[in-house]
Parts: sequence; C-alpha cells; structure tokens
Amino acid sequence: MADRNLQSFIVDYSLQLLQQDMLTNSLFMGSATGKTLRDLVLKEASVPLRTDPTAKALSGTLRADAGMLRQASKNVAEAQSIMDTGASAMNSIKDILADMKDIADEVAAGTMTTANAKPLYKSLRDEMRGIISSTSYNGIPLLEGTNCGTYSRMATSGSGTTLSGSLRIQSGSDGFDLALLDMKSDLYNAYDDGTADLANAAAAAATATRLSTDSTTVTTIADLYAGRSSSIAGHSAALAKQADIMDAAAIVRERGNDGRTTEELLLDLILRASGTLVDENG
Repeated sequence: MADRNLQSFIVDYSLQLLQQDMLTNSLFMGSATGKTLRDLVLKEASVPLRTDPTAKALSGTLRADAGMLRQASKNVAEAQSIMDTGASAMNSIKDILADMKDIADEVAAGTMTTANAKPLYKSLRDEMRGIISSTSYNGIPLLEGTNCGTYSRMATSGSGTTLSGSLRIQSGSDGFDLALLDMKSDLYNAYDDGTADLANAAAAAATATRLSTDSTTVTTIADLYAGRSSSIAGHSAALAKQADIMDAAAIVRERGNDGRTTEELLLDLILRASGTLVDENG
C-alpha cells in the first residue's frame, strides 16, 4: 500500500512538473506573448506606473482639507495678533491714567497748583487720545468704535459708551466673531485739558476718583484681551496640527496605492495560477 501511494505521488508530481514545463515553453519560447512576459519579468518598466484614481482622489481631498485648515490657522493667528495689539494699547492707556491720577491727587492735596499741573495733565491726555485714534491692525481700528464702520469686515453695535465692533474671523468651514470695545466715548472725550478737571482741589479730587474707576475698567479689558489671545493661540495651534495630520494621511494613502500596470497584474495572476517561474529571492 505504501509503495502504491508513493508511486501515485510520483506520477501526480511528475504531471504537475510536465504541465508547468509545457506552460513555460509555451509562454517564454519564441512567441510574442513570451517576449512580452520576459520583458515584464526581466526588464524595468518602460512606462510610469498607473495610479488608482480612487486613492488619488482621496489623497487629493485630504490635501485640500489640510490646506483649508492651514489657512484657518493663519486667520486665527491674525486674530491673536489683533488681541495682542489691543491688550498692549490698553496697558499703555492704563499707565497714562495712573500718571494723570497722580497729578490730580497732587492738585487735590494742594501740593501742586493748577497752573503747574495743567500742561503735564494735558500732555498725558493727548497721548492717550493718540493711542485710541491710531491703534489698528492692517487698517482695522481697534479702540475707536466710530471708525469701525469704515472697515468693510467690521460690524458695529450699540452707541455712545456701549459702542463696540465685531470682526468676523473665518476658521475652516465655520468662524467666530472677535469683539472690540470702543474707547473713544469712554476715554477720548472724558477728560479736558485740565482747565475744568483741575480747576480746584474739589474738582481735582473728583477727577482722581473718575480716573481710578476708568483705570480699573481699562485693566479689566486689557486682561480680557490677553486671555482671549491665549485661547486663540491654542486654537491656531490645534488647526495647524490637524493640517499636519491630514497631510500625513494623504502621504500614507498615496504610498499604500497599488500602482502596478494592467499587464503586471495579469502576469501576477498567471504566476499564482501556475507556480512561480522566477526566483523572487534573487
């Protein structure tokens, strides 16, 4: 029985070798098909590998999304710069108000005359007005709400001491509004050149109290702007990170693409069906 099984195995295996040898001779010896297959196996491809259009489309979509996110990151970074500029200006105004209060306190205490205090007081007031009027970012007025309407992307709301501007920041497929408070009504026109504000001790004391209140308000706004800047910075960084992830995903998608030609796929099918005819291990 063992001898018969061995004989049967030898016969079957010999037939398989014969069939493979016949297929080898048919495909590789002299025919046009054989030449084509030999060229495919032994030569480098003379034409560029084709790409899977579906994979290409997917990688293109990923890159487009990455580009949108990267632009959104830049937009949000600009919003951060706006907040930083506003916070810096408000801190400068806070320091000016503190100096104006010191002068008013001196007049109220009788240690400085109105005549001596007035030019110093007026100089500080004019400096504050200059900051309010000139603080801007790429043409966007940040502290003077009455000028907000001159900028096409800025919307205004309220009036008088409650006037504020709103700037739309595009962030990907969505966005957010950046609120900017008007300082002209609250500060620009709130103080004179010292003629009335420092007219006498009583007037100077009242002015000092008003300056103290305004200084607290300005400090609060400066802190709010600084905090907003910090949160916006995190938003910008997150968008940039998402863009990097999208780009990496696109690269992985392209590398994973089967770029073999139709002829190479056909040859692979033949080889898998009949057995390997070449040594793939070199």
